[in-house]
Amino acid sequence: MYKLNKSILTSEVTSVIKEENNIRIYIPFDPENTDYQAYLKWVEAGNTPEPAEIGRAHVWTPVT
Repeated sequence: MYKLNKSILTSEVTSVIKEENNIRIYIPFDPENTDYQAYLKWVEAGNTPEPAEIGRAHVWTPVT
């Protein structure tokens, strides 16, 4: 499952979240990124990601 992700600073869609087996991968809009390339192929195949949540943005927190 793919879902669009909004920036908490600008509220613009800046990445895609892929969730599979309870694991979330944040995919930047980077043509060099192989996960982003796979997402684009998925969209080209006629699929649509879930929209970003209005008023909520996912925050990436590094693990320390």
